[in-house]
Amino acid sequence: MTSPALPTSAPALSIDEELAARLRPGPLTARVESIFGRALNLLTCDNELITLCARVLDDAPWSIRVDLAEWSAWRLTVGDPVMLTADAITFGEPAKHSVTLNESDTWYAESIVLGLGTQELLARARMLAELLHTHGVAGGMRTPRGPVNVFDAEVGARLRRGRNALERAVRAGDLPGMASAITQLLGLGPGLTPAGDDFLTGMALPAAQPGSRLSAYVEAVRGVLDRHPDRTTPLSRITLREALRGRARQSLLDLLHRLLVPDGRDAAQQAEHLRVPVCRVLGIGHTSGTDLLSGLLTGLRLEAELSALWQTGSCSSGSG
Repeated sequence: MTSPALPTSAPALSIDEELAARLRPGPLTARVESIFGRALNLLTCDNELITLCARVLDDAPWSIRVDLAEWSAWRLTVGDPVMLTADAITFGEPAKHSVTLNESDTWYAESIVLGLGTQELLARARMLAELLHTHGVAGGMRTPRGPVNVFDAEVGARLRRGRNALERAVRAGDLPGMASAITQLLGLGPGLTPAGDDFLTGMALPAAQPGSRLSAYVEAVRGVLDRHPDRTTPLSRITLREALRGRARQSLLDLLHRLLVPDGRDAAQQAEHLRVPVCRVLGIGHTSGTDLLSGLLTGLRLEAELSALWQTGSCSSGSG
């Protein structure tokens, strides 16, 4: 016979600044939405998703990092009631487990000003492309290696058609074309964060930074999400929405900083400087990291192209 779970408490290490602000006015009710080894997702009464992460995971928007290795010892089940306040998160009625928040650090997603010229930005995009080619995972946005089933082959073909259509629309400043391509990609692929969404998220990160020429893309994605909020998963939806504001998990922001900020390194030093953060992002999910970086790479290349066009005065007014 299985013994009942004992009351358990763990301190939070850090909390997203916007989530902390959301909890200050008063209690928020939620339920356990999904449980994984190192991540626990809560769905609030107003349909917001909050993630509690084990200590080894990144800080991220709408997340709390907790000082524990994994969640299995808490024996939680999907649907368990949760109460969130500014001081603690409690599970069960009566409360059986809690996460204390009163000594946690506050995490901020810092914006990154694009400080590189067009040629340097293209050079760093080439470095990212080489690392992605060497270390990236086949499947998702990338052509799979070896035989695949009919379903995966069709999904992969649709992903690449959507990507190509989106690139053409951004280059042309074609807002309806952007919206159509984004709609094709949104929710496309299996998993909690489908490959199409990961690609859109990666592309959104440079586009959301101050000074980007890709602001039309940001507005196009936001419009599609507003019109089709249920086209993808709750986790993917909030991840993409936050990326449109330049907010993402810290490992992605660390990489973006190294890609966009001048630092005086030569080409060989810069490539090595990028290798560790690239490999860290590639470790996200099965193909999610690769799909995120595929989108980020596309965003960098388009940013450089549009910047060059603006410098020559030949860019369409719909592009920025």
